[in-house]
Amino acid sequence: MSFLKQLLTPFVEFEDKEKNEPAKQNKPVTTPATAPKKPLTTSAPTITPTAPPTNENVQHPLITGNGTGNSSPVVNLNATQIPTYSAGGTIAGPLPEHEQYFEKLIDEANAKNPLFQGTDYKEFVDSKVDIDDIQDEAIKYRTAYNVLKSTGLTKEKLLSTGQEYLNIIGRDLNAFQSAHSQQYQKEVRQKELLIQKKAEELQTLTQRLNALKAEINQITQDINLTKDKLNTTKNSFLLAGENKQKEIQTELQKIAQYF
Repeated sequence: MSFLKQLLTPFVEFEDKEKNEPAKQNKPVTTPATAPKKPLTTSAPTITPTAPPTNENVQHPLITGNGTGNSSPVVNLNATQIPTYSAGGTIAGPLPEHEQYFEKLIDEANAKNPLFQGTDYKEFVDSKVDIDDIQDEAIKYRTAYNVLKSTGLTKEKLLSTGQEYLNIIGRDLNAFQSAHSQQYQKEVRQKELLIQKKAEELQTLTQRLNALKAEINQITQDINLTKDKLNTTKNSFLLAGENKQKEIQTELQKIAQYF
């Protein structure tokens, strides 16, 4: 049950849709003294992942199987899932596993990070689901906010925690791109160098011409399969992260507009 529904239960009777779901432990409302203050902002910049240094050993749970920190969730990947593509050949939407990854990333940060103790951006967004029957969006936002104010939620905390969720996604996207680049160099570049070596042997060992050509063709096929797999994973993951960022940015813009 969300914070909003808990607060409204004494006055409004809700259908118990969550009785079969595991109970979520309420977080304490108090904010720790060590939690840094976030500046009040009205818009959230997009976090653009950057390419890693070639000598940097970066890990990401979806590539190396090891987390980059306590906030990295583990997602069981389903290899049978196939992405959809647009007519132009670009990926049309992220794989469900990658969307789930970012949902779990936010959920885990919300549950474990001291910055998100008490009611914050996530509880606010989740609580709006309980008042979906309100058609006017501005009224819906103000209603959810006014009810949650009694739990200690402020506009400043709403915006600052939303910005911090954006930062968490941005840092994870950076780590993913770095680890992906390293994996690409390790699994693809080495095979490309192997092709070059075999091509040089082909020029001097004419008696092995047919055998070397067959070997090169097989390695080329392996490279194409590996490239397709890596690029599909990368494009899907980045798109899932960007979609989640846009979702949070839209919410923050509406919060800034309506309050």
